[in-house]
Amino acid sequence: MLDFQSDKISQQQPFLISLILGYRYDLKSLELEEIMKIIFLIWEFFKEYHQTETEKITEPQFMRIQQRNVHMLKYFEGEQSKKSKLEVISADLENLKSKALFTGVIFQFNQKIALLNMKNETRGIILVGLKSLIECFEEIAYKN
Repeated sequence: MLDFQSDKISQQQPFLISLILGYRYDLKSLELEEIMKIIFLIWEFFKEYHQTETEKITEPQFMRIQQRNVHMLKYFEGEQSKKSKLEVISADLENLKSKALFTGVIFQFNQKIALLNMKNETRGIILVGLKSLIECFEEIAYKN
């Protein structure tokens, strides 16, 4: 089934395979396995949208969204009060249409031993990447 899944992904959304291949240099095998499961979860969530069969996520699209997310985090770090930080996070998540999916991703990060044992910096970078991936799919799936 995994081979079939990866074949379908490589045809319809080859950027996902590139993303996985990029992570393989930075992660231990168990960490990579868990990240692959999360990427497949994200794919499962969005694959039913007809647009994801015809429009592909591109590296420039991903980089644009990831830069926006990194900028938001830097802004967040600069906020002093808890109330201000909560407002920044709330405003950012308000735009996310797939909150349940992102909540599931965060749940995995807080449950899987391999992900819990990752360095905080690596966890943060990958979480931003996965949120960015979700937002790329949202741009495609929810186009008007």
